Amino acid sequence: MNRIIIIFLMSLSCFIGMSIFGPVVLATYEIKLDNVNVMPIDKRIQNRHSLTNKPVELYGPVDEKVFFYEVKTEAKKDENKVVFFLKHSELLIEPSAVTFSIDDETVQSVSLKKSELTNKVVIPLTKEALSKGFHTVTVSFNGVLKEGICVNQETRSNWLTIGTDSYIQLHSQKTEDVSLLDFPIIFSAKQGQSVSVIIPDKPSLETRSAGSAIAAFLQSKSEDAKSVKVVRESNVNVIAGNFIVVGSQSEFQTAWVKTLITEANVSFPDKGLLLSRHRLNEHAESLFILVKSAEQFKGRVDILLDESFRNQLTGQQMVITSTPKIDKTNGLISLKKFGMSNLTFDRANRETDTYFGYAPPSWNAKPTLELLLRRSDTLKPRNSKEDKELAGEDVELVVHINNVPYSVDIRELSEEENDVFTVQIPIEEGTIQENHLISLRIEVNGLRRKNPCYSTNENRWVYLSEESYFTFHEGDSTSEKTLNSFPYPFSDPSQPTKVILPTEKEVTDGDLTTLISSLTGFGQVPIIELFEGNYFNESDAENSHLIFLGGVDSQPILKSNEEDLIVPYKANLPDFHSFGFLQEAVQQYSWIQENPWSKKGHAMLVFDTAGPEAKVINERFLESLTNLNEASTVAIQTKENHIYTNSNDFKIDAGSVKVASISDSKSSFMNSSWWMVGFGILILAVLVLLIVVKRKRLKGKENM
Repeated sequence: MNRIIIIFLMSLSCFIGMSIFGPVVLATYEIKLDNVNVMPIDKRIQNRHSLTNKPVELYGPVDEKVFFYEVKTEAKKDENKVVFFLKHSELLIEPSAVTFSIDDETVQSVSLKKSELTNKVVIPLTKEALSKGFHTVTVSFNGVLKEGICVNQETRSNWLTIGTDSYIQLHSQKTEDVSLLDFPIIFSAKQGQSVSVIIPDKPSLETRSAGSAIAAFLQSKSEDAKSVKVVRESNVNVIAGNFIVVGSQSEFQTAWVKTLITEANVSFPDKGLLLSRHRLNEHAESLFILVKSAEQFKGRVDILLDESFRNQLTGQQMVITSTPKIDKTNGLISLKKFGMSNLTFDRANRETDTYFGYAPPSWNAKPTLELLLRRSDTLKPRNSKEDKELAGEDVELVVHINNVPYSVDIRELSEEENDVFTVQIPIEEGTIQENHLISLRIEVNGLRRKNPCYSTNENRWVYLSEESYFTFHEGDSTSEKTLNSFPYPFSDPSQPTKVILPTEKEVTDGDLTTLISSLTGFGQVPIIELFEGNYFNESDAENSHLIFLGGVDSQPILKSNEEDLIVPYKANLPDFHSFGFLQEAVQQYSWIQENPWSKKGHAMLVFDTAGPEAKVINERFLESLTNLNEASTVAIQTKENHIYTNSNDFKIDAGSVKVASISDSKSSFMNSSWWMVGFGILILAVLVLLIVVKRKRLKGKENM
């Protein structure tokens, strides 16, 4: 009976899986094509992973940093290593040293000498260090500036720096377990290695949108974002790295792509979206993202960009037929979603890296951060003076949110449950800006003893749980449409955003990818819907956010509704004089306002150029918009790449953003001829009134 039940449950599971992801078709993983020029990838680069994206500074007398790496499958025993590039203070003397440990086993120590201020340290990985699973590499720094009793070694001049060129190299891991779960790691660009998203020569708007969204997502996961590019099929002369093919059946025209698809033994699904992973000519990894009709991309590309769905991908190939709904945030964001893991702060590990995340679209002005902490018994409060001296200095945990510090006295923690302390930190209004970006860094001060004459083995530590979280209460976010909120609301995945391409200006695939990258927020890349300006009408503009690439000269719907635009136009040219901008200096410009065709308060953003030589999408201009601090509705970039806004010349009135009028001497009422006319009328009225009053008095006297 048990066997029958097990068989039934397995069959039911297969049926459910087939209904969600579609049938699995056998495909060829290894593809060999003679007519495709594949440049062999330098294995040293391919298997090389950077340890840090910013310099790591360690300070003496004792400090350490822990790095992590994962061995997914059995690796060959040759050419596996960790390489560190170090710099240190010229004031260090013997016995200053740096020690390296693999999985808490000491493997090597290097002395730090004044004669050699830079060091390259190569640590071979062997035996247990190559076993399947996660491993740690610990760098321990012991810095000595001056020998003697009670010498204070804890100064800023006692330092060691781990360079960004440090890396770990794992060669030739076996690939029998081919899985889509390796996306996006295997298709993220490393230093010196490119990744291409290949789309048809004449892609549909849906294919362009999907290709650019995938490329933007991979850029956010890459060490070298600029090495991820969207390429048209005819422009591929040589494959110089891993690549992804995106498109529908009728769109591909080149012989090499058609042959590639045939040799891979994949077919375009009648329903849904095909994901299939392959290796080409033993050198390049590839991923096919194919549909029979371009409309089938809608709602399914999101699965590759959302972590909860990506983690469900399995095997070499899947057909995704469902369009699952992405859950909206419930107002709770754990530190784990920021990329943090459980942390133990001690005398060597005193601060975290800086992590980034986004507040949910609907949030209150005063969110709360709730920390779940443990502390060592040695950090309990002490009462007597002697106890305080033995216990050492006070210990303070500092949370930096968007560079605003919030402090917690560790010794004063009192409310605990199962040895876990819960600390609520109210976040001041204004700490989290309108673009909803949150930078987060945590440090603990006081775990080191500053008295050089006092030595102890006392263990002092603070443990922070990754399940600590921000709480955001549901509510309407600001209704004001201002540029300092960019990329919000266009980055909100729960609301539709439409991008309208210009009729007279070119927007390349790279430009489109740059735009989508700038809209990345809330932990994912939003899927935008593309439209051609010539075919975009008022019904298309309803109930969604709009981004127009080009102004009234290349967007017919804007031309026919000039009276609704906050930027006035004269002969198809924007008039910036009223905003205090020098017309001749403007090269790029943008403005934000309410979508005039929407009744639900959606926003409209316009990007354009003041000259034919400039591109509509400018990466530097987009970066500047994401860093605006003051509320504004109009921004320009000059030919010298300087940014100016109308932040001083507009006011917020009754929930709507209005441009404040700027007084002009030629148009001022006080300086016009009407002022003289008005003054003359006023004098005449006063004279008439005096005459009437005087006559009434005389008449009154005559009647007496």
